[in-house]
Amino acid sequence: MNTLSAILTAITASEHLSILTVAVGEDHFHLLLAEQCHDTIGTPLTLAFKETEVLLTPTSTTTTANIQRAVVSTIEQGSVLSQITLAYHEYTLTALVPTLTFNTLSIDAGDEVFWMVSPSEISLLRGHHGI
Repeated sequence: MNTLSAILTAITASEHLSILTVAVGEDHFHLLLAEQCHDTIGTPLTLAFKETEVLLTPTSTTTTANIQRAVVSTIEQGSVLSQITLAYHEYTLTALVPTLTFNTLSIDAGDEVFWMVSPSEISLLRGHHGI
């Protein structure tokens, strides 16, 4: 599981849904929660998302609200899945990508890439969940 420390910067809510905007350093992410958010602006949060939800591209795209830059640290290619480790600010993130898909990207260690995660695939880790 990938985790990032963030600060809540905005909330848009309806009766049963919330869209949160959070800052990770200078970068902004959006989360879609199937609940009302009762946190206040400025609250520190921990974001979590699965390695299989990280999408990679060598060029910028506008397909999602959450696209950031990182540098490829390591690549471990398997017959079915490839594990790509990314350096994103002070964080180490992992992406698990089907090897057939990864081979079409022409990405090597040391390359700058863009990574994305859908707003609906990011969760909040709360203190009562052991973090």
